[in-house]
Amino acid sequence: MNPNGSTNTERRRGWFSRRQAEVAADFGRGSLRLLQFEHAGAAYACTAAAEVPGCVLEGGTAPTTTPEEFGDRVRAAVTQVGFAGAHAAITLPAECFQADIARLPAMTDAELAESIRFEATDRFGITAESASIGHLRLGSTTGGSNEVLMLAVHNDTVRRAAMAMVRAGFRPARVEHAALAALRAVSRQRSSECTDPADAREFAMIHLEDRVATLAAVREGSLSFLRTVRGDWAPAGMTAARRATAIRLSSDAIELEPAAPESTAWRWCALAEEVLRCLRHFERTSGGWWPRAIAVTGPAANDPQSAATLESVCGARTSLCVPIRAIERPAPCIHGNTWIAAIGAACTGLGQLDRAPRADAEPAAPVRTAPRTSMTRAQATGTIALAPEPKPAALTATGGAAA
Repeated sequence: MNPNGSTNTERRRGWFSRRQAEVAADFGRGSLRLLQFEHAGAAYACTAAAEVPGCVLEGGTAPTTTPEEFGDRVRAAVTQVGFAGAHAAITLPAECFQADIARLPAMTDAELAESIRFEATDRFGITAESASIGHLRLGSTTGGSNEVLMLAVHNDTVRRAAMAMVRAGFRPARVEHAALAALRAVSRQRSSECTDPADAREFAMIHLEDRVATLAAVREGSLSFLRTVRGDWAPAGMTAARRATAIRLSSDAIELEPAAPESTAWRWCALAEEVLRCLRHFERTSGGWWPRAIAVTGPAANDPQSAATLESVCGARTSLCVPIRAIERPAPCIHGNTWIAAIGAACTGLGQLDRAPRADAEPAAPVRTAPRTSMTRAQATGTIALAPEPKPAALTATGGAAA
């Protein structure tokens, strides 16, 4: 019994019904995406969706508006849409978080939370009062120890997002890393559409944002590895336009022509090499595991060359994971990975999608089934063995030249 007189059973029933009615609020660098679902068989049915331009997050660029002003703008937009309930699940960009993996002894949840608090403050250089710290166990406990993903986000960032939602008439229920929300959407979509169920439990995902790429490895159906790679991953034309605009507004007024998309192809090569190094590290520590496939998603995942480069370097089938199978409408959600974090947050309290396998249109890339073997001496030194040159035919001397 709680102080207001309701029983624990009633509280749990209300909690579950509240989770099913949560509104996903995905804060981006350019807009806020609001989404609400209901379960509908092999796809999630969208009951309400809205996108409000603006930004309240601090970081690499100054916020475009205050939480109060932005909240009023959101309230005006949602009153015409009709969201059910008032509880909101907030997702923040990966660049707002600090993340790292720690190997700690096996311990209870309470002990682990306390240990993570000390470990995170030491590694991230923060104080427990200035940041919200969370953690997630990775894989299973082996050898008496467990790898744990540590996440930290500054309280001021959370406060600005929460204030905007409260001003708009919502009650924030939780805050989530955008890449982890996207991973939920990708995992549910793969569980529904993969012909081989094992393909849905053994894969890697790369969540691309303008400034941060997040690599997540899913092994045996659970998150087992996560790394972030900072860089300039925004669409090439958009990046060049932003830089040119910034310079035109400066006092020097130097005009820059937008660079051609081909001039930034090196970004995908650099990202692919870093992803390959991360996968090789995880391969060594996990007994030879390699992803069956790599899904590329996120707000900046709109260039097919990124998937082609990753597949060529990493040796696993790679594709842009557009959420067209998880949601049937509205059109902006279907055809753009910008909404993938909102989709993952909106389906948290809903059940899995029904199985609706689809045949692959192209053969899958070969899957690594065993760890790498040691190289031969010739391979290690980079030499190539050549066949001996044929010897010239022997001349026969008969006292003189043959006639």
